[in-house]
Formats: sequence, C-alpha cells, structure tokens
Amino acid sequence: MGNLASRQRAQTAAKFLIRIAAILTIAMLFLIIGFILYRGFWSSNQMEYPVISISETNMDGWKAVANRKNKATELTFDQLRGLFTDNYIDWVNISSRDYDVLALYPADFPAPILGISRADFGAFTQECSDWNEALAMCASTPGAVAMIPVSAELPATCEELPVRRTIFAVHPSVTEMFDNHMLRSLPETDMHSVLSGKVRSWTEVGGPDLPVRVVLPPEGSPLAQALASYVPDAAETITAGVNDAGSPELFMHTGSMVEYETALLSTPGSVGLSYSGSPVSGSLSAIRAVRTEQGPNLSFAFLYEAPKMSGKIGGISTIIINTLVMMLFTILVSGPLGILAAVYLVEYAKQGVLVRILRLSIETLAGIPSIIFGLFGMLFFVNILGWGIGLISGVLTLTLMILPTIIRTSEEALKTVAQGLREGSLALGATKMQTVLRVVLPAASSGILTGLLLAMGRAVGETAALIFTMGSSYDLVSGLTSSTRTLAVHIYLIIAEGISLDRAFATATVLILIILFMNTVATKIIGRFNSRSGT
Repeated sequence: MGNLASRQRAQTAAKFLIRIAAILTIAMLFLIIGFILYRGFWSSNQMEYPVISISETNMDGWKAVANRKNKATELTFDQLRGLFTDNYIDWVNISSRDYDVLALYPADFPAPILGISRADFGAFTQECSDWNEALAMCASTPGAVAMIPVSAELPATCEELPVRRTIFAVHPSVTEMFDNHMLRSLPETDMHSVLSGKVRSWTEVGGPDLPVRVVLPPEGSPLAQALASYVPDAAETITAGVNDAGSPELFMHTGSMVEYETALLSTPGSVGLSYSGSPVSGSLSAIRAVRTEQGPNLSFAFLYEAPKMSGKIGGISTIIINTLVMMLFTILVSGPLGILAAVYLVEYAKQGVLVRILRLSIETLAGIPSIIFGLFGMLFFVNILGWGIGLISGVLTLTLMILPTIIRTSEEALKTVAQGLREGSLALGATKMQTVLRVVLPAASSGILTGLLLAMGRAVGETAALIFTMGSSYDLVSGLTSSTRTLAVHIYLIIAEGISLDRAFATATVLILIILFMNTVATKIIGRFNSRSGT
C-alpha cells in the first residue's frame, strides 16, 4: 500500500509540474505576441520638447495656418520659426508628409513675433501683398504654411496650427553643473509640482541645492492665464501666494512684465513661464519638458501607402506584396522538391548506409545558421551564376534553407501511413506510382502541409540570408532579378538604422497577422484532408 500511495503522489506531482510548465509556456507566448500587437496598434513614447504643453492659436493677434494635406496637428515655436528660416525644407520631420515647405506671410506681418527679423527669412519663404493672398496660396498649395490675423476665416482646405511657445524658464543658477550633473529636463508632472509650490528645493527634482522661488506673472497677463491653465489644480494656492503648507516665501508676486522679468533674471533658484524667442528668454535657462505621448500606431494608410525615405514616411504596401511574392515563389520551388525527396527516401530508396548518410546530412543542414546559407547564396547565386542580388537569388537561398525541414516532416508524415493501405492498393492492381500518388500522399497530406507551414514560417521571418541575396529595395518587385525586401528585413533595417521603433512594431504586427492568417487557412485545409481520409 505504501508503494502504491508513493507512486500516486509522484504521478500527481508530475502532472502538476507538467501542467504548470504548459501554462507558463502558453502564458509566455501570449505575453510576447500580446505585447507586440499592443505596441503595433498603440504607441506610447516619452518625448522631450523645449516648450511645455500649452498650445495657443493667438500669438499677439496672429495665427499659423497650414494646408490640410500637410497632416500637421500642432507645432512647437522652434518648428514654426524653422519653417520660415529654412531649417525645415519639407514636412517629413514634422508630420511625415513628403511635401516641400512654402512659408507665406503678408507684407504687414511683424517678424519679431517669431523672434527673428525679415532678413532671417529663408529661400522657401514668400511675401504676399496681404493676408488674403497668403491664405489663398496656402489653401491651394500642399506643404504651405501661412501667418494670418486671428480674425481671418479659413477655407476648407486649411486648418489652424496650435503653437507651443511657452517655456519653463529658470534662473541660470538652476541649470549650473553640480556633482558632474546638470538639470536639463523634467517630466511635466514635476514641473506642475514646482510651479504649484509643492517643491521647496530644487534637490527634490534632481537639481542643485537651491530654494525654489516661483515668480508669478502680473494678474490678467497672457502668462498668468497660461500658468493658471497649466496647473489648474493649484490655481487658488498660487493666487493666495502660499503653498499647501502655508509657506509664502515660495512665491514672488509682480505687478508688471518688467518687474516679472527682472525678478526671474535676478533671483537665484527662481522659476516662471516665458515665451520662446522673447528678448528675456535668451538670458534665462529653459528646462526641457518630458511628456508621454500616446495614440494609434497602425493605420489603414500605413497598409496601402508605399514607403518613402527608407521607411521613415509612407506605409508598407509594396513590402507586403514583395513578401507575398517571395513566399509564393519559395513554396512553389521548395514544396515539390522537398516532398519528392521525402517520397524517394521512404517509398523507393533501399534503407541502407547511403540513406542513413543522406538523413544525417539533411538533419545537419537543418541546424546550420541561416547566415551560412546567406553567405553561400551570395557566393553561388549572386556572384558565380551572376544573377545579382534579387528575388531569384533570395528565393533559391530560402529554398536551400527550408528544404531539410520540409523533407524531414514529409518523411515522418509518410511513415505514419499504415502499411496495409499500400498493400491493399497494390493488391487491387495499382502500380507503385499510383499507390503513392492516390493513396499514400493523400493520407499523409495533413502532416506534409504542417511541414510546409513550419518551413514557410521560418522563411517569412528570415532576415540575414535575404539581405545578402535579395537586397533591401522597398520598391515593388518588377522581376526575378530585381532587389526587394520582405517585412522581416524591413523591421530589422528600420530598427538598425534608428528610423522608428513604432513603425517597426506596426510592421511586426502586420507580419504576425499574415502568419496567423496562413495558419488559419492551413488548419482548415488540413481539417478537410483529415475528414476525407477519415482520420
């Protein structure tokens, strides 16, 4: 009885461990795929800006407008000024649109609003007779941006661009070097805490050992309104001039803009708001604002637009087509070769030393790193045969790489077919070839399809071998010798080149969805074959 109870406990423990291992494995797979899909559909990044998150459309009676095709939602002050000074000659680095910039302004526009003079305007900046002409040109020209009066009504093809020009201004003593460290940036949550009087010393936010002195702008001024909107939860505290602990020494009230600017410039540890490009901002230090930006990542436009500028803008439509073309040609070449090789090894070859050597060679090839196949393909197909880097070289390299998988899985599938089926077919007068084609292969079809699916999964995720043999052109494939790239190669390249992590995740999501679609279709096909064969 003791031995029986011991064996039962051991069996129960073994089942428990197996169950835990299976659950952990499945959970890990779901976690990996779920994270990739989440990042593919939704982006979340920490961005650093020279200005804080206060947008305005009224800059001393003027506003910035742009053609809707530019797809810009807002601008920082530096971006707006850069559009008029040729720091930006296209919209790629602002809104990922490949339009050349045309900056327009009426003859009476005061350039100092942008912190520059008219002599600083660039070659892509054009003066118009009045704001009506500037607005009309902006409405009809993709890539155009214009400065017009706030009261002007906009046509349907133009939109206002909110501008962020408010900076978190501090006395230069706050950003001085100390202990090999300098306070350069702060999360905006910390900025709120500083301005609302919750932070009494700069050491609390990683700064020097200086007391915080919040300089309050004159009541009713635009900066006072900006401060109230930036820290609305502490508006009453700021107005009262004391923090939550009742300490009034944190706040300095001012009655005029001159007094306000003087206090900022003369008080060590002082902090307040100012405008980028204003005369006083050049003497103050601006701490950069760190904020988290979230939003949809994968869009329909990303799927149907062609990539441009190495994938920095545009979508992945041509890359999706190139991937499907590569998969089609690879399965057309490798599938028949692998299945025929398996049929020969199982049905026709004498099971001797030669067959054992062949199987050992196939298993060895299955374990060789893909980079080795890439080097061979580059040497043989690209250089010796002279086909160059293109689709055919990549397809044949992938064929060599996945053939061992197809052969081994097809062999195992053929071996599972009952010997009685073969004998019955032969007894009814069928030839060996007829038996293989009409009896054995249909019975083993589900296993063979599974092997093909596994092989294509490896092929569609390959990168190193394809870079050496197929190339990296993101244009639509035009022939067997044209260079092209697949989704997996595109993911690798845009990460390696530091283009965009969000675009890499979006592309990975598309690749996963394609693989899931392939698996679903293959499962349905396998199920039909199984139902026909009675298994």
